[in-house]
Amino acid sequence: MKAIYQFKSVEYSAPPRESTDGPTDILKNASFEINEGDFAVITGPSGAGKTTLLRLFNRLADPVSGTILFDGRDITTYQVVELRRRIGWVPQVPVRFPGTLEQNLKLPFTLSKVHKYTKDEVSQSIKDLKELNLLPENLFERKADDLSVGEAQRLNLLRALALKPDVLLLDEPTSALDPDSADHLLQQIELIKKTRNLTAIMVSHRPEEVKRVGQVVLRINDGQVKIEKIGEKEGMDG
Repeated sequence: MKAIYQFKSVEYSAPPRESTDGPTDILKNASFEINEGDFAVITGPSGAGKTTLLRLFNRLADPVSGTILFDGRDITTYQVVELRRRIGWVPQVPVRFPGTLEQNLKLPFTLSKVHKYTKDEVSQSIKDLKELNLLPENLFERKADDLSVGEAQRLNLLRALALKPDVLLLDEPTSALDPDSADHLLQQIELIKKTRNLTAIMVSHRPEEVKRVGQVVLRINDGQVKIEKIGEKEGMDG
């Protein structure tokens, strides 16, 4: 299997706060790989740095030392807009922009500086998103502000898929949902991952989610990352 991500001796420190004497170490000498097509889950105690680790995967944060390779290249050699086109992001709290659902889904195409999309390309992409059946057809002309939390999270998932990324990053996408809605969303994410041949990396604090979807589990605690591959009895310290 080809590695889509390689972390080599990566360290990250959070800026110092007023209550501390210096920066806080979030990652210490983290080394691990994630292969193409994996469903990786980042888990660990509250405050351990799960979201911070996720942000390193698309350069929303940069390490203080070490190297991150994306698709065989140093991640810092990519233009940020190119990188973000290939890596979709679903935040923990759904973001809704003014306008209808369809207008929200068209937004990534208008912001892209790598490729100028034609009207036909945008129309076809919106059609493809609708055919994923994450939301009923009659919702797409509604105002995004009128959506429920669960519907808004599905909108965010669709928007992250708009530019056909290679990787999908999900920051606790089920945290604001009831158990039934959370389970349904996970089912949909699993199906989309398989049909679109995506690599998925998700932050979760729920053991049942980690067990269900995780092919690779990254457990972060006290700055250390332990990687566990499902089916292996022991992980490797990174």
